[in-house]
Amino acid sequence: MGAKRWVLVVGVAVGLLAVGGGAGFLAGRMSAPDSPPPIRPAWAGEKVQHAAAARYGNMTLRPIGLTCGMHWVSGTHAEWEARGQYCRLGIVVNNVDTAFHDLDTGAQRLVDAAGKSYKPSFDAMRIRRQPDVMTIGAHDAVALDIWFDVPNDAQVVAAQLKGDDDPSGIDPVANTPRPAGGVRVPLSW
Repeated sequence: MGAKRWVLVVGVAVGLLAVGGGAGFLAGRMSAPDSPPPIRPAWAGEKVQHAAAARYGNMTLRPIGLTCGMHWVSGTHAEWEARGQYCRLGIVVNNVDTAFHDLDTGAQRLVDAAGKSYKPSFDAMRIRRQPDVMTIGAHDAVALDIWFDVPNDAQVVAAQLKGDDDPSGIDPVANTPRPAGGVRVPLSW
C-alpha cells in the first residue's frame, strides 16, 4: 500500500507541474510585446532613423541610425584618419524571398544636400570588419554598419539603398522595380 501511495503522490506532483508550466507558458505568450525588439541598440551619439524600409529586388533595406563627424576609425588591428569626416549608416536588410540572396555593401551610397553621392570607405569598412558582400538566407534579416568618408562640410540628407539584382525569386518580388543607383531614402540629422 505504501508503493501505491508513492505512485499517487508522484503522479499528482507531475500533473501539477505540467499544468503550472503550461499556464506559465501561456501567460508569457499572451503578454508578449506587440512589436519585435530593436535589432540592435543605438550607438552613442547616433541619430536614430525612423524611415520606412525601401524595397529593391528581393530585399527591403531600412536605415536605423546615422552618425557623422567622426574623424578617426579604429578596430582591433588598425586605425585610420578620415580625409573629411566618417559617417556610419546603420541599416537593417530583410530578405523577403524563399531563397538566399546577396547584398553588395559597396553599392550603397550617402547623398549630401548638393546631390553628390558617396560610396563606402574601403579603409573604414576593412578596419570595422564589415563585409563587401553578404549572403542573406531566406526570410532572414541582418543589421550592419556601412562607413563613408565624406567632406567635412557635407550635409548628409539621404541614402541610396540597393538590394540584390537577382532576377529569380518569388514573382511579386522578382518584378519589383530596381531603380538605377538604388532607392533614395531621406535621412534626418
